Amino acid sequence: MVRCPKCKAEIASPIKTWPVLARKSLQKGETSRMIMGIFECPKCEIRFRAILETGTKTEETASIKNMIARIRGIKGELMQTLKNLREKIKTLETERANLMIEIENLKKVAESRADTLESEINMLREEVSSLRDLLGYVEEPGK
Repeated sequence: MVRCPKCKAEIASPIKTWPVLARKSLQKGETSRMIMGIFECPKCEIRFRAILETGTKTEETASIKNMIARIRGIKGELMQTLKNLREKIKTLETERANLMIEIENLKKVAESRADTLESEINMLREEVSSLRDLLGYVEEPGK
């Protein structure tokens, strides 16, 4: 809020505003910036100019420093994530290798059982044929 220079009444909003840059910079890389406004007093109806906001434009360098700090933080987080992912990949690769070994062992067990069953079936067929010969069973031609 701005006060009227004549009657000291408080005025909330300006009629018009515009930015003004200072002619000389404060330090290297900094510029002073003001926002001016034209006000009209509702009591005494006089018009006057006043400064609404002032500031220096150092936030660019500060924001760049903040951005660099954030980028470094993000880089650190990404490096940690990369490290975790590499560890997980290594764990998964060893687990995969163990599973492949287990699959090979299961294949060998299944093949040995299949061979055992095949030999038992062959023995049973031989027993059937020997029993048929022993009993004199002759197959009928229609079967």
